Amino acid sequence: MNGRGIGFIAGLMVGLVIVVILYKVANTDRKIKSEYDERQEKIRGKAYKIAFYTMLLYQALLIGLSIGEVSLPFEPYIAEFIGIFLSCTVLGGYCIWHDVYWGLNNDHKRYYIIFGVCLFLNLFPIVVPALRGEFARNGISGAPVLNILVMIMMAILLTELGIKHLIDKNKKDEED
Repeated sequence: MNGRGIGFIAGLMVGLVIVVILYKVANTDRKIKSEYDERQEKIRGKAYKIAFYTMLLYQALLIGLSIGEVSLPFEPYIAEFIGIFLSCTVLGGYCIWHDVYWGLNNDHKRYYIIFGVCLFLNLFPIVVPALRGEFARNGISGAPVLNILVMIMMAILLTELGIKHLIDKNKKDEED
């Protein structure tokens, strides 16, 4: 395994530890797991199903491209990550628009702070290689693209959360 592979695995492990710690800090009851009521669980189940089919269709597309010997302008692992990105974005978006994104024990303000920190931290793997001139090698985009995709996904979800909040606030103001 090369240094990039080891770096990826180490980063993944550190990231998982950080996620566990952040969940404990961001949830009001200090539990790692978010809690949902029956209605939320049912709707979230449908969201997972839609996200699964999104991933399935995307993988079928990748298989078709591979069979057709179509080369993509980036590393294969980026193509795989795009599928994860798409399905997670679909999952999050569906949950947001059906009022099941937030668990019963989530502190929204703490989560927004975490999202902001994550967006900021994802800048480093983009800026440093860009300053070194290592952002793309041989015209094929490398690892920093993953961070760009994460930032795009988070920006989409935060935008959806903001729009949904404004819609709900306007509905509440109209009812009052």
